[in-house]
Amino acid sequence: MNAVDEESTPAEQTQPESEPTKDDSNDKEQEAIMEKLKGDRIGETMYSERFVLTTILKLPQLKTSLADDEDYEKDLCSLWDMTIEKDVVLYLLKHDVVELFIGLSQNSEDYRLIEILFGIIGNMCCVDETHKFLYENKSLFLSLCTFLDSSDTLVLVQFMRIMTSLLDKSDDEQYCWFKLIREVENMTDKLGFILSSTTNKELIEHTLETVHAMVNRFTEAEVDYAQLNEFYSTFAKPCLIEGLMEGFKHIYPETAAENKFEEEYFTSKDLKTVQKFLEINENLIINANEAYADYVESIVYCMWRVLVPLSNEGSLLPLSKMHVRIFVCINSIYSAIVYHFHAGTFLALVKIFTLLEKEQESIQSTTNQESATADNNTEESDCEFDIQTALGEVLETLYFTAEPIELGTIENVWKTSRFNEKTVERLCTAIRGTMAGDPLLERTCDLLMESARNVWSKKD
Repeated sequence: MNAVDEESTPAEQTQPESEPTKDDSNDKEQEAIMEKLKGDRIGETMYSERFVLTTILKLPQLKTSLADDEDYEKDLCSLWDMTIEKDVVLYLLKHDVVELFIGLSQNSEDYRLIEILFGIIGNMCCVDETHKFLYENKSLFLSLCTFLDSSDTLVLVQFMRIMTSLLDKSDDEQYCWFKLIREVENMTDKLGFILSSTTNKELIEHTLETVHAMVNRFTEAEVDYAQLNEFYSTFAKPCLIEGLMEGFKHIYPETAAENKFEEEYFTSKDLKTVQKFLEINENLIINANEAYADYVESIVYCMWRVLVPLSNEGSLLPLSKMHVRIFVCINSIYSAIVYHFHAGTFLALVKIFTLLEKEQESIQSTTNQESATADNNTEESDCEFDIQTALGEVLETLYFTAEPIELGTIENVWKTSRFNEKTVERLCTAIRGTMAGDPLLERTCDLLMESARNVWSKKD
């Protein structure tokens, strides 16, 4: 037994190791490939550093138009797409691409190239580090702003994206953009010219967003009361106001038929545009009223243009916060121009009142049923509050619009409408509830009722 044990032990110790299998080799190769890819990766993304650097380094060497090099154009567009990732943006900032892009754009007449480069910068402006870079490099920022003079629509669209991102997304306390923007030569005039001269809807919308961002930031977020007067004297100029009106008419034109518009309904995107347009004018007309002296008819027309689609149930309901804000703005603007009477606006407001009143009754009926079953719906409560707020704004606008008007004028308005005396009775009841305590309340309601009776008694 011992001899056998002694012989078997060395045999066991010298047994050959198993050879690596094909699967083991494949695993090691994949690990090596992944390690190599990881080394070329930008941050936590799957994007390649080599691709980005190669694409950037080709830029100064570009001798022809981008249209003549479709492959390189695709590479630049891929880089544009990649800049939605923060890690890619930080990598580009490390290689000073913003300065490179602006410098190349200033010396280029290739508008497609400039558009792509500005598009990349626009994406990069979603990261605070880009804001800091542009803010601390004043001369570079001012060089960027020279592209307000560009004649290319798509370049201007990307420029507006950059400006809006900087103003909307920058920290209010860390950055005072007004100090830089006030050094841009004739910026208000240039914005006004773009709005009034272009017929491109996308450019008008982006320019409105930029103006809205400026007004909002420089009068609310970046509040410095010492600079408010300077802001309004710089921006509340006739050229900008005229541009706002003309741009709005380009977006929402009339048709050949009188009092008809191309869009009879507003989409959610339309509501957003309308809200920004009205908020700009609300702010400017309240704080720089004299600038609107020659534009009262224009702003009244634009508000009528807004209210006609909103008097359609499909545009008005379901009511959103944007709707409410629009009605607040219209009431504020009308009060600032001393409730200038416009028949079309008046009738549209009455129609909106009837729709909101009906919706309010429907919600109250549903709420009462749910109360009986102890089933409270927070969403419906919020909706009811929004409708009450909107109704209050609409009724106040109607009241102060009708208050100074003569009997014959109101009668002529009723003659062109499809309303009846009962509608006016409900309107007056609602106005009494909203305007309770106003010294001219009974006189105004009597005027509305008398005009309605005079019209419909003749019709009967």
